[in-house]
Amino acid sequence: MLRKIHVFDDIIDNNHQENLKKIMLGKNFPWFFSNDVSYENNKEQSRPGFKHYFVIDKKINSSLHEYILPIINNSLKKAKFKYKNILQGRSFFQLPLNVKDINKVDTPHIDLDQPHVVVLYYVIDNEAHTIIYKDKKLFKKIKPKQGRVVVFNGHYWHTAEQPKQNKRCVINYNVI
Repeated sequence: MLRKIHVFDDIIDNNHQENLKKIMLGKNFPWFFSNDVSYENNKEQSRPGFKHYFVIDKKINSSLHEYILPIINNSLKKAKFKYKNILQGRSFFQLPLNVKDINKVDTPHIDLDQPHVVVLYYVIDNEAHTIIYKDKKLFKKIKPKQGRVVVFNGHYWHTAEQPKQNKRCVINYNVI
């Protein structure tokens, strides 16, 4: 399992980045409402947004999955991690919200209970950093930048800052 947090810029070429952005932020992309982007039924806070599942329970759920695979393959190759399975793949789309606790980060979480590696890709630039914790302390903050990917061990708790000015759109895959 990975020990290091890897950050790679331009993990796919600029043309692929732009096409992916156009598709995902276009009129026909199937986004589905979520009461909380950290996890459903969150009792601590509500950060509504939209999600799309590419892979659910190791089964392809979206025709766009094939278009995402170069991100996964390039990222894991650079991180020197050979994966066997994609457990889940999804995307989250958040809009700036008018909430009282705007400066509070979203609820920290772990994507899955089982060992896994997270591949987190930024579809667009944004000011809402990803925050990764180690031993309940801030370990690393990553600024979202189009084409950037973060690869890390899934046992790290992580979260995001709430977008204040711009949309936030990420692709999150969990692999073993």
